[in-house]
Amino acid sequence: MQFDVHPNPIPRARRAFPLVVILQADIAETGRDRLLALMAPLAEMPGVIGRLTPIVEVQGHRYVLMLPSIAGLPGSDLQTPIGNVGAERDRIVAGLDWLFLGV
Repeated sequence: MQFDVHPNPIPRARRAFPLVVILQADIAETGRDRLLALMAPLAEMPGVIGRLTPIVEVQGHRYVLMLPSIAGLPGSDLQTPIGNVGAERDRIVAGLDWLFLGV
């Protein structure tokens, strides 16, 4: 589901980016892959705060949502979601607009 947060399924990246968030709309889930963005603990990335890196909260912890790090991964690689950041939809969409459209 859009904006669901999952543990990072990529072992090599999990230390720096423990979580990922699904960005694509539910209606666009027509294939096996899902478009995701990495999430890093805010304490590990204090200097990257900006429009392309909104801060979101998951299970009482703050994370930097790394919108420039969008990747496609098989949905079957994702574990059960541990949260959802849909409450931050406006800021996430604003960051995606900036990334892709420059507005």
